[in-house]
Amino acid sequence: MNEQHQIEKWIVKQLLGDVTPEEQQVLLRWRQQDEKNETLYQKVIKQERIKASFDLYQSIDSDAAFTKVIGTAGKSRRLIPLVLKYAAAIAIPLILGLSIWLMSDTGQENMVLSDSIVPGGQRATVLLSDGSEVELDSNTSSFVLKDKGQVVGQDSLNTLAYNNIETDDLIYNTVKIPYGGEYQLQLSDGTKVWLNSGSVLKFPVSFKGDRREVSLKGEAYFEVAHNASSPFIVHTDHSNVKVYGTAFNVMSYEDEEVEQVTLVEGSVGLEVNGQQTMIQPGQQAELNINTTRVELKEVNTALYTSWVDGIFRFKNMSMKEISRKLARWYNVDFFFANNAVSEFPFTGRIKRDVDFEYFMSLIAKTTNVEITIEGRTVLIKEIK
Repeated sequence: MNEQHQIEKWIVKQLLGDVTPEEQQVLLRWRQQDEKNETLYQKVIKQERIKASFDLYQSIDSDAAFTKVIGTAGKSRRLIPLVLKYAAAIAIPLILGLSIWLMSDTGQENMVLSDSIVPGGQRATVLLSDGSEVELDSNTSSFVLKDKGQVVGQDSLNTLAYNNIETDDLIYNTVKIPYGGEYQLQLSDGTKVWLNSGSVLKFPVSFKGDRREVSLKGEAYFEVAHNASSPFIVHTDHSNVKVYGTAFNVMSYEDEEVEQVTLVEGSVGLEVNGQQTMIQPGQQAELNINTTRVELKEVNTALYTSWVDGIFRFKNMSMKEISRKLARWYNVDFFFANNAVSEFPFTGRIKRDVDFEYFMSLIAKTTNVEITIEGRTVLIKEIK
């Protein structure tokens, strides 16, 4: 093994936290020998795309036991992986191959990224009770909402917080999250709500009476402020989620075949057609929209709530399911060559702020598919 290849290996091992003290010392001397060496080292260490790929490879399901390595991506934006099958036990050599490709000048040139397809960000529209709208985004440092002459909420640090004011009647506001957006709210009772892309939440400016009720379309994560005398209820198009002081995720998009309520802590009940299913921490109640059947199962809640922390996590999820999540976050359209390819499973973990085309390249490298991107349209087909 020549010196350059050995150095590349040690850099990869360092990123994986697997480098020995002796290798670390040799790597340090190499960096100090030449300014070009240090420049190359810093270029790799600071490259978020490589770090993201390590995170993905480390989280690949060992049961799948194989990944694929790409040789060159080409400037045609057609991402075609080589069909090389390896056991998961030799993940480091696979990552090494990827790192060398990324470190090379050719690899950097061929990693073509789109200026038009970018990750989602802090964006929301607030519809006030008088019909007026207020746009919110990450550039909004402070904004006071007025409703009938009263200050009801303030936007600060990407959180829209409502005051607990006295009102004669229930005054409703609606927060709409576009595709490619997300936002956080704090309701007047102290309940915190994270809203995902393509979601709509309708809620009272200030709660009144013995029930706290909101309506949701899309996906939201709730941390409900405890109030034994006033239960918290989330209404969707298909169910009512009754909350007894808890942290949970509700996914109820119009384009999904199921509705999911995932409980992190506390206790909630999913009511469908007058029948209530109680959910315990670490469980998920899944409602089949067509049959109205509810299935209760044990789950890894992080798979369904990590989006709140800015991370995508998938475990044996079909390309069809993944595409719906990515379509909302990146505001793109997916098409599949046939039904079979749409059911291909994928396992991985990656930050939500990663470049879209790079994300697609990771999927292509670990799944037997070819991905073509034209504008905001993505075509996925199987490699024969």
